[in-house]
Amino acid sequence: MADAEPLPSSTLILLRAEPVAADPFAVLMLERHGSVTFPGVHAFPGGVVDPGDHVVPGARLPPDQAWAPAGEGDGPDDALPYWVAAVRELFEEVGILLSTRAGAPVASCDLPDLADLRARLHAGAPFAELLAEHDLTPATDALYYLARWITPKQNPRRFDTRFLVARLPDVQEACADGTETVSCRWFGPREALAAYESGAITLIPPTVRTLDDLARFPSIDAVLADARRRVVRAVRPQVVTVGGQPALQYPDEAGHAELPPRRLVLRDGRWRPAD
Repeated sequence: MADAEPLPSSTLILLRAEPVAADPFAVLMLERHGSVTFPGVHAFPGGVVDPGDHVVPGARLPPDQAWAPAGEGDGPDDALPYWVAAVRELFEEVGILLSTRAGAPVASCDLPDLADLRARLHAGAPFAELLAEHDLTPATDALYYLARWITPKQNPRRFDTRFLVARLPDVQEACADGTETVSCRWFGPREALAAYESGAITLIPPTVRTLDDLARFPSIDAVLADARRRVVRAVRPQVVTVGGQPALQYPDEAGHAELPPRRLVLRDGRWRPAD
């Protein structure tokens, strides 16, 4: 039986400058509905790239993003649909629209029919068409590349997901769509990991590793500065055994080939960083 082909996908790690307990900032996480992929897990907003994500006038990549050499990862010639998909999925799933008008960020109060736009997007209206009606451009140039994960070959359904990170630009209220997402909440990275350890929430390995990485940064500025410099290559986890326990082993997310592989070990039903 042939391996399943990974679906091109994007996820957006949205950060808010609000200290939470021991964390200097918060990250938006949503709880997946029981009938969708990864049922019941807490995750970052995101999903599969749509054909319409390839044609959104005005969308552009951040001009200061570092890129992998040709043939080793995404480059500016082919990455833009993933950035558009991240903005679209964020709006679909939690109602936050990262956009600009004439180069200036647009606040939710400037879009009184935001709920109607979201409903029409859910009904199948093209994202580009909805943006054009209000002279909006997706704020894709404010999203930076943090990591790329490809589901292991053993999985029957696989994803090739770009993990992007951005700052919440204005006060917009996150609201779960009630179909794909049950609820959404702002967690501190350490707070989310503690909730996972206690069994209060469920996480999948890429989310555990991403939260563990975010927990080392002192500010949102530091996260974005690091992402801006990252040369991201695909992370292809390998299923291995460590001390008799299942583990996922993978190279450093930023693509530093000189660094030893990192591991997540499954202990007591929880994936835990082993390094």
